[in-house]
Amino acid sequence: MQLNLKSLLVIALGAVLGTASAIAQEATVPPPQSETSGKMAGMGDQSMQMMAMHEKMMADMKASGAKMDLKVAAMNAATGAAKTDAIAAVINEMVSQQKEMMAKMASMHGQMMGHMAQPDGPMKGMGMGKRPADLPK
Repeated sequence: MQLNLKSLLVIALGAVLGTASAIAQEATVPPPQSETSGKMAGMGDQSMQMMAMHEKMMADMKASGAKMDLKVAAMNAATGAAKTDAIAAVINEMVSQQKEMMAKMASMHGQMMGHMAQPDGPMKGMGMGKRPADLPK
């Protein structure tokens, strides 16, 4: 059985959309603003910054989803050669969003590790943030 370009694009799109929808289903919805405000009252500056970063991340994810929805709707409405172009546009957007997500995850990982290594961070007492000469013997 010989596959043409359109068939390969449809198969690739199906695989990527399946993965993207599984990831999207795992995303959590931020609590209503009143809950967030109540939680933030007893938080330190760093926790408030993390909460703000989380809310921005959720808003960015929602915007990315809306952008993808528009491209998918255009793809579904297209026919002929325009359909192939629309499929390519959807795949390119998915690749772009995936690369952006990986870059953000790497950045957040670095921030988390830096926070954990602070002398008064969550790893306090475990030697994180200390030079070997400062560790107990």
